[in-house]
Amino acid sequence: MSRRRITARHLWAGAISGLGTVSFLAHIPHLLAEDELLAYVLGVFVPMSLSFGLIVLGYQVYQSALNTDQLPRVTGWTITGMVGMVFVSAVIYLYQYVEGNVMSHGQFVVLNLFTAGGIAGALIGVYDGRQRQEKHATEQARRRYQMLLDASPDAVFVASTDTGEIVDVNRTAEELLGRQRDELIGMHQSELHPEENRGQYRDLFATHTDTEEALSKLPDGSDAFVNTAGGNRIPVEINAAKFDYRDQSLLLGVFRDVSNQRNKEKQLQNRSEQLEILNQVVRHDIRNEMSVVTGWIDILAKYVDDEGTDVLERVRHASQRVINLTEEARDYVEVVTEETTLDLYPISLNCVLREEIATRREQYPNAAFNISGDVPDVEVQANEMLSSTFRNLLNNAIKHNNSETPSIDIEVKQTEESVTVSIADNGPGIPDKQKEAVFGKGKKGFESSGTGIGLYVVNNLVDEFGGEVWIKDNEPTGSVAKVKLQRA
Repeated sequence: MSRRRITARHLWAGAISGLGTVSFLAHIPHLLAEDELLAYVLGVFVPMSLSFGLIVLGYQVYQSALNTDQLPRVTGWTITGMVGMVFVSAVIYLYQYVEGNVMSHGQFVVLNLFTAGGIAGALIGVYDGRQRQEKHATEQARRRYQMLLDASPDAVFVASTDTGEIVDVNRTAEELLGRQRDELIGMHQSELHPEENRGQYRDLFATHTDTEEALSKLPDGSDAFVNTAGGNRIPVEINAAKFDYRDQSLLLGVFRDVSNQRNKEKQLQNRSEQLEILNQVVRHDIRNEMSVVTGWIDILAKYVDDEGTDVLERVRHASQRVINLTEEARDYVEVVTEETTLDLYPISLNCVLREEIATRREQYPNAAFNISGDVPDVEVQANEMLSSTFRNLLNNAIKHNNSETPSIDIEVKQTEESVTVSIADNGPGIPDKQKEAVFGKGKKGFESSGTGIGLYVVNNLVDEFGGEVWIKDNEPTGSVAKVKLQRA
C-alpha cells in the first residue's frame, strides 16, 4: 500500500482546518448543556457551523490555484484574524467586568469571535495571495513580452490604433533611430517618418489596422523611410499585426532595415547596365570587324583555285558563326539582366549536336569524337542557344584533357519525356568535391587555363530550358558530363 507524501501544501492548509477542528470540538460541551431551541440554534448550531466552515475553508485553500509560497501568508492571516478577535473579546470582557456586569457563557462568546476572526483572516489571506500571485504573473508576462521584443533583430513599435501614439518599443528600435525609449513613447507613429510624407503614413497606418499587409513602398512607388535622430533616412519594410491588451486596441509594427537590400539592388542594376553596355559595344565591334572579314573573303574567292575553295568556305562558315555568336550573347545578357526571358521552342537535337561535333572535329583534328549508336531524330524544348551548351561541354572535354590523343564519346538516350546526352572524356577527371562547384560563376575545372565561365553558361542555359546538367566519373579515367533536356 502506497503512502501519499506530506507536502508543505498539506501542512499549511491543514493548519487552517486544524484551527477550525479545535473550535468545533470546543463547542461540544456547550452542545450538551443547552436544552432550549433558540439557545441551541444561536449558541450551538451557528457557532459550530462557523467552525465547520473554517475546516472547509482550509480544504478549499489546499485545492485552490494558489502557489505553495502563498499558503504561509494565508495561514498567517488566519491566525492574525483569530488573535485580533481574541483581543476584541478581551476588551469587551474587561469593559463588562468594570461595569460590574457578568458575561454569560463568556468563554463561548470568545470562542465564536475566535472562529469568526479565523474565517475573516483566511478570506483576507486568500484574496491577498491571489492579488500577489496575479501581480507576479503579470510581471513575469511583462518581462517575457519585453524579452521577446528585445530579442527581435528588427525594430518593433507598439502603437494605439485609436490615437496612433507609440506605447512601447524594443532596443533595436532605439538603435535604429538613435533615440531613447522614453523619447519615443508618446510620439505619434507618423513622426517616425519624413515630414513631407506624414499624411501618407497616417493613411497607411489606418490601412495596416484593417489589412495587416507588409509594406515597403508608398502608394507613389517610393520607398518607406524612417528618420533617425541624426537626420538620416533609412528605408524600411513594415509588417504589422493588431491585438487587444487590457481593453486597448494596439498595433504591433515590425520595421526591417532594408538598406543593404536596396544597396545590393542598386549595385545589381548598375552591373546589369554595365554588362548591357559592354555587350552592345563588343557585339557592335565584332560584327563590324567580321563584316570586314567576310568582305575580304568575297574578294579573295576570285583568287583561289579549286583546292582552296573548300578552305575558304570553312573560313566563311566560321566567320558567320562568330556573327551568330554575338546574337546569342545578346540573348544571354538579356536573360541574366532580367530584361526578358528565353523563348523556348522545339529544336532538333540531332542537327545541333552533329553540327557542333563536326565543328569541333575541324577545330581539333588530333582529337577523336565517337558517337555511340545513332543520335535520335528528336526535338527538345530549347532555342538556338542549345548549340552554346554543347559547344562549351565539348570544348571543356578537350581543353582539360591531358591525354596524348583526347577521346570524346557521345551517347544519347531518350525516354517518353526527356533526352539525356552524355559527353565522356579520357582526361584527368574532376574530384567529387568540385563536381558541383565547376558550374559556379568563375569556377575553373581541373588545371584549367580558361575563363571559368563556360560551365556557368551551360548551367544557366540548361536551367532556363527546364533541364538538368551534372558530372560523374568515367571509367577507367576522365569525366562524363550529362545533360537532360525535356522533349518538345
